[in-house]
Amino acid sequence: MHGINQYFNQPMMIEQNYLISVLSALLPGYKNNTFYTQEKIDEKFRNKLTAEMSTYADQGISKFPVVIDIIGPIIKYSDWWYTGTQTILNVLKSLEMDERISGVLFNIDSGGGMGDGTRELADFIFNMKKPTIGYSNGWVCSAAAYLFAPCKLKILNPHASWIGSIGTYIPFANYDGIYEKLGAVFQDIYAPESSLKNLPWREMVDNQNPALFEQMAKSFNDEFLYDVKRFYGDQLKDDGKVFKGDVYRPSEALAIGLVDELCSIEEAINKF
Repeated sequence: MHGINQYFNQPMMIEQNYLISVLSALLPGYKNNTFYTQEKIDEKFRNKLTAEMSTYADQGISKFPVVIDIIGPIIKYSDWWYTGTQTILNVLKSLEMDERISGVLFNIDSGGGMGDGTRELADFIFNMKKPTIGYSNGWVCSAAAYLFAPCKLKILNPHASWIGSIGTYIPFANYDGIYEKLGAVFQDIYAPESSLKNLPWREMVDNQNPALFEQMAKSFNDEFLYDVKRFYGDQLKDDGKVFKGDVYRPSEALAIGLVDELCSIEEAINKF
């Protein structure tokens, strides 16, 4: 199923340095065929959660919080080695109905990922009746910040890396040169009525004109900014940089209201 999640030619909410590191990590997986199946990824994710809940039950604790790991690139469908937002969404729907669950802590370490699917999960988190905490001791950038923002309490470890990068862009890639080197020749022939079909792509390839791709990115980004402002309310101060994609260290994030406080994950869990 590898390849369902796309990193090029569509709106992305990801730090570029992080994207490069993700792609370089994926290359050996393709070469050595070491990727997990979607079923295996989801099984591991659910088994970890079940084991966590069983630990509380074995101790006779009837009401307890759970930790949901969002580590690695944000993707819509579970693939490679990473859990997709659709799987996390389905699990959260079950947890929201489970009377044993006192709250959910999202343990995030991600430089972002796909725009597609992220808003749906963020909106569900925002509307959860269970108490939610967003926590990180690493990266909370772009799409990851989208999932952090709707949590009712937002916490960073004092030694976390970066938070922010609230913005959208489209990594453009044209593979025609590779195919031509292999001897393949492509020619796209459109129906006369299909004048707008693939127009952003054609404008980039034929005229080096990014304007239509910019419009696509803006459409996603307008929703991103609207939601972040909605999730934070008056808590987040616009310093002139935060909504333009800048990144912040923990103390800087605390100063403008990107986070509520700085503490360890153990202290965060004890807040439930």
